[in-house]
Amino acid sequence: MNGTTIADKTEKVGITLPVSLVKRTDKMRGYVPRSTYIPRAIDNYVKQGKVQ
Repeated sequence: MNGTTIADKTEKVGITLPVSLVKRTDKMRGYVPRSTYIPRAIDNYVKQGKVQ
């Protein structure tokens, strides 16, 4: 499986998340923008093969 690259085009998507998850994510990401952190987190999760 290939990861995302800088050349990948982006697409806007709307998602709804529980407030508690947003707060935990914001705490973990520090100064990294959400728009950078969340795609990286999803990509890492998918690479681990935990998605069915």
